[in-house]
Amino acid sequence: MHGLKSLRTHYVFGYVLIALAVLNWSGNFVAARAMANVFPPATFNVLRWLIATVVFLPFGIRPLWRERAVVLANLPVLFLVSLFGISLYDVLSFIAGSTTGALNMSLIATLSPVFTFIAAHFFLGEDLNRQTIVGILVSVVGVVTLVTNGDISRLAVLRFSTGDLLMLCVACMSAGYNVSIKRLAGKLSQSAMLMATFLLGLLALCPMCFWELQNGASLPEMTVEIWEILLYLGIFASVLCYLFWNMAVSIIGAGKATLFYYTIPFCSGILAWYFLGEAVTYAQIMSGIMIFGGIIICLSAGSSTKTRPHKRIQSMRALRGESV
Repeated sequence: MHGLKSLRTHYVFGYVLIALAVLNWSGNFVAARAMANVFPPATFNVLRWLIATVVFLPFGIRPLWRERAVVLANLPVLFLVSLFGISLYDVLSFIAGSTTGALNMSLIATLSPVFTFIAAHFFLGEDLNRQTIVGILVSVVGVVTLVTNGDISRLAVLRFSTGDLLMLCVACMSAGYNVSIKRLAGKLSQSAMLMATFLLGLLALCPMCFWELQNGASLPEMTVEIWEILLYLGIFASVLCYLFWNMAVSIIGAGKATLFYYTIPFCSGILAWYFLGEAVTYAQIMSGIMIFGGIIICLSAGSSTKTRPHKRIQSMRALRGESV
């Protein structure tokens, strides 16, 4: 009984971490909106991740050096994590935004949890049953309701462009990031993993930044407001957000963790209402109910599967440090 109670507490902690990560990511979209058309994408991300790396350096450099042998052994996976989660994710999203609409971007982004569940099923053996699929569909309908403001007929006039293809790549990279993080769980400490990811991601961004600056891109005047936004993005929406997210994925799994991605547009709307005074509509409220309803359906799916008791026993043993 004590082991089962500890396991439940362990999973509750995972969901708390997910909530904190989503809250920071939602604020990321609100802050990024204020920076629209101010920075070239790669240059903006270099500054953001440079701040994140410097802030985390005192905490991550010793674990990174101590676990350097494991880091080198897992360097290909770490490079993919850095590329998918840092270097290309935001850059491609910025570029996509210049050739496609926000509606298209939001709709295509909803494919990320679907891709993650499929990849986690095939590569990590995570559950993908009928109830999970129903929950995903309910959440997708909620997101569609949100981004169309309840007017589903807007889907009939959608036009697809190069930016849509880029967003599809972003959704695939998000799935690759989540599955890769889960594969690294237990091999590296969170501090060493984050430090390696930040350094590799920043290293991959530098050539992109250099290319932008060599081709006419220029930095804006660095006002106090811009520095405040960069500091928020570098500390809260990068260091803390990625730390919370990675820990949650290692606890509750890539598929279940990525379900909470659907709550980001809804949470962003709430934060925009609070900080920017944007109105909250009936469609937004209904979409929020559907999004959270779909997540609850998916989270309750695991308890009804026949293989669940065996997995619970394995998790309990792992928590006690026993071999499975």
